[in-house]
Amino acid sequence: MRPADLLFTGGPVGIPGGPAGDSPTALAVRDGRILAVGGAEVRDTAGPATEVVELHGRRLLPGFQDAHIHAAMGGVELGQCDLTGTTDLDEYLRRIAAYAAGHPDSAWIVGGGWSMESFPGGVPHREILDRVVPDRPVYLINRDHHAAWVNTRTLELAGITADTPDPASGRIDRDAGGHPVGALQEGAMSLVDVPVTTAAERLEGLLRAQRLLHSFGITAWQDAMVAASNGYDDISDAYLTAAGDGTLTATVAGALWWDRDRGAEQIGELVANRERLTVGRLRCGTVKLMLDGIAE
Repeated sequence: MRPADLLFTGGPVGIPGGPAGDSPTALAVRDGRILAVGGAEVRDTAGPATEVVELHGRRLLPGFQDAHIHAAMGGVELGQCDLTGTTDLDEYLRRIAAYAAGHPDSAWIVGGGWSMESFPGGVPHREILDRVVPDRPVYLINRDHHAAWVNTRTLELAGITADTPDPASGRIDRDAGGHPVGALQEGAMSLVDVPVTTAAERLEGLLRAQRLLHSFGITAWQDAMVAASNGYDDISDAYLTAAGDGTLTATVAGALWWDRDRGAEQIGELVANRERLTVGRLRCGTVKLMLDGIAE
């Protein structure tokens, strides 16, 4: 029998739960598939060219797979003004002020990760942001990516006033007098022309996210918005580069974006993108249709 390509040995294999002492301690792989699982006898599958990984008592588990994630976009945000990991408003403001001070040459303060529970009714106000960044536009997406928190300077640059109508796919949150308060829901987010990220930033974001996901044991995922044209940056170039040069070490299914303002005439473009974006560990054979918003 042809030897294994890869052999894990010296630690429990699989999810615990069987009788004590019954856990296999070795696993062999050939041609990307599990060849054998067992005890010391599995070592017999090794040959001169087999890569042997000593587990040193650590448990070998199957990789977790995430069915819906935005890895590249999330990775970019983690390198920006990061508000994740807390719901404390004072901590938000501390981080925003620190980021602004640490990036004095940035024309915009961009990032995200805030939670609706941090604000009355889930709606943040521009005046809070104005306290820490009054002179530069601020654009911070919430943790579910369906709303943005902006300051007064951002509203001014976007020309959003009491007279601006709500877009068909979103809402400008307003006070009792009809004036924008600084929260933009759904399609209203696209009223702001946020600077587009560079190709280098998108690739760096993807690899940053990949390192974090791998650290949690996540080895595969579906990125639920690739080759988008809905106001978000198109991150497909980052995946294409990483899949082509081998730096994409996860298995990724990319969902191509369905433009809800168009019809069946875009199917040819989707087919072309499926072919263009199926490289190495990346395949883009699914389509995302987002035809409505969310409850908020």
